Amino acid sequence: MKIVVDENIPQARDAFGNIGELMLSHGREISNELLADANVLLVRSITNVDEKLLTGTKVKFVATATAGTDHIDKEYLIKNKITFADAGGCNSFSVAEYLIAALSNISSKNNFSFNEKSLGVVGIGNVGSKVVRFAKSLGFNVLQNDPPLERKLGTKGFVPFEEILKCDIISFHVPFTHTGIDKTYHMLNEKNFHQIKSGSILINTSRGEVVDNKVLKQRLHNNDDLITVLDVWENEPNIDFELLEKVNLCSAHVAGYSLEGKVNGTEIIYNKLCDFLGIAQNWEAKYPTVSNPVITINKKLSFEELLNCIINRIYIIENDDKLLREGKNLNLHLQAKHFDNLRKNYPVRREFNNYTIKLNYEDVETKKKLESLRFNVI
Repeated sequence: MKIVVDENIPQARDAFGNIGELMLSHGREISNELLADANVLLVRSITNVDEKLLTGTKVKFVATATAGTDHIDKEYLIKNKITFADAGGCNSFSVAEYLIAALSNISSKNNFSFNEKSLGVVGIGNVGSKVVRFAKSLGFNVLQNDPPLERKLGTKGFVPFEEILKCDIISFHVPFTHTGIDKTYHMLNEKNFHQIKSGSILINTSRGEVVDNKVLKQRLHNNDDLITVLDVWENEPNIDFELLEKVNLCSAHVAGYSLEGKVNGTEIIYNKLCDFLGIAQNWEAKYPTVSNPVITINKKLSFEELLNCIINRIYIIENDDKLLREGKNLNLHLQAKHFDNLRKNYPVRREFNNYTIKLNYEDVETKKKLESLRFNVI
C-alpha cells in the first residue's frame, strides 16, 4: 500500500509508516502524477482534492488532517466510491484561544474591560461554541448567529446577522461555502459593511473569502475606523499586503496551529484510516513536556491585565504579526513562499490546559474565570 502524505502533517512517519509505503510531499506539490499508484492520500488545507488530482489513480481513501473541507470535492469522491474523512474539531480549542489572545492584546492596548463589550459570534460549530463559552465566562455580552443551527434548534439564543454587525466585536467561525442559502462567501460585503459601526473590532479566523478583502481594504483606506484581526486571507498564499499593512493584528492562517490542534488532526485521521482498513490502532500521539508550565502571579491586577500577563508568558500573538509583516518588501512569488514557510515552520504553541496559574492571593472570581479557559489554578 502506498500512502501519499502532506509533509506538514505532524508525526506522520510514526503514525502511518507501519501501515504502508510512505511518500511525503509539500501540499502544493501533490499532483496527479505523484498519485498514479497511490492507494491513500492524506492532506492538509492547501491541496485541492478533485477530479483533476485523482482521475486515473488508485486512491480509495482520502483524509484531511484539518477541520475545514472546502478544498475537497466531496461529490467527486462519493461518485467514485472514494472514502473520505476529516478531522473536524481537532483545533477548535486552538482557534478559540487565539481569539482570546487577540482580544486580550487589544484590550490591553485600548484599555477596555471585557464586560463593557458585546461580542457577535458568527458560526456556532466546534470553534464558535467554544468562543461563546469562553467569552461568556469572561463577561462579554455574547450574541450568536448560525442559521443552519437555528433552523435545527429554534430561534431562542440566536439573532439575525444584521444584529451581529451592530456588536462591538464581530468574529467569524463559519465553514466556507460558495453556494446555497447559507453560503458564506463574502458574508461581509459592500452591501452590509456600512452596518459595522466605527470603532468596532473585526476578527476573521475562518476562511479569507468570508470577508470581501477589497471592501475591507477600502473601508480601512477611507476611514481607518475599525480594529481588525485577520488570520485568514483571500487568495492564500498570495495575500494582499496592502490590506495587511492596514490591519491591527495579522497572521498566516495559524490560529489553529497549536501543537495539540495539529497532532489531534493526525490522530483523528489515523484512527479513521485504521477503521477503513480494518486494522488495529497501535499508535499514540506524543507530546513533549511543557517548559515552565507554572506561572506565578504575586500582585493583584484587573482581570484583563492579569490575563494579558499570563497569555504573554504562553503565546505572544504579536510575534506572528511581526513575522508575517516581514514579507511585505518581497516580490510576489517570495511573498507567497514566505506565507507558506511561516505555516510550515510554525513554532511550538501549547494550549492553555498545559499551564498552571499560581495565584498568591485569594480571588475566587478570578480563579473561576481562569479555570473556564482551561487553566489549572492553585
